[in-house]
This record gives sequence, C-alpha cells and structure tokens, in this order.
Amino acid sequence: MRVVFFQRLSESFKNLAPEITILLFAILSVQPHNFLGNSVISPFLCLSAVYYWSLYRPGHLSVLGLIIIGIITDLLVGVNIGFTPMLFLIVFSISSRWQKELLSKPFHIIWGGFALISAIAFFIAWAIISIFAFQYAEHEPFVIQYFMTLISFPILGWVLSHIQRVLSG
Repeated sequence: MRVVFFQRLSESFKNLAPEITILLFAILSVQPHNFLGNSVISPFLCLSAVYYWSLYRPGHLSVLGLIIIGIITDLLVGVNIGFTPMLFLIVFSISSRWQKELLSKPFHIIWGGFALISAIAFFIAWAIISIFAFQYAEHEPFVIQYFMTLISFPILGWVLSHIQRVLSG
C-alpha cells in the first residue's frame, strides 16, 4: 500500500514538474536583482520555462496550469490580472506550433526561436501597457528585461534539461 502511494505521488510530481518549475521561476523573477544598476528589472525567467516545456514536454503542460501560474505571477508583480497568463499562452501556442521543427535543430536555433518568440511576447506586453496607460510606454525597461531573459535562457535550459532527465530516468 505504501509503495503504491509513493509511486502515484512520484507520477503526479513528474506530471506537474513543468508547472512547478514555471512557478518557481516566476517567484525568482519577481525578486529584484541589482543588474545594470537597476534593482527593479529582473529577467522574466518563467517565460523561458514556458518555452522549454512547450518544446520538450507539451503534453505535460496544461493551459489551465499556465493560466493559474500566470495569475499568481500577476498577483506577485502587481499587474492587472490576466496579463501574464496571456503572455504565457502566446509563448505556449507559438512554440507548440513550431515544436517539431525546432526539436531537431541545434541549440543555437532553439535559442534563436526563443529570442523571436519572447521578442513577440515582450512587444505585446509593451503595446498592452501603452494602450492601457493611454500613452507611449517607455520601451527601455522592456528591452533590458528582454535581453536579461534572453541571456539567462542557456542556463535555464541546462537546468530544465537536467530536471527533465531526472524525471524521465
């Protein structure tokens, strides 16, 4: 009985690992870091995790889970509810669509795919904030956060690939 319980618990954890890592990266993303002399801007780490899991384990990543994690992130950051889930769903839908083409490519192409998809997400975020503010939003914070996110992707991809190997092994 005890063995069956731990097997089910282990399977549940394996299935929820993408959502758990995205949530963990979301919590790390809201922690300000002192990069480039600005302690307010942090890389949007959870976007990297959404992209990674959309490519490597799309069947284990649920839309409902992304929405819930996005809402939690919105509450932590203090933005309008629904902002981050929309960005997550954009990244998830685009990367899921290109999954088969990207998986057979070398890492620099996968990273380039992330650069393009996250640029789209950051542009949409900037546009939405500009529209809701009824004025042109400063683009510098978005550009800095984008590049910080882009630069952090190889490290996060490496961490997530190790997590994936542990879960599948």
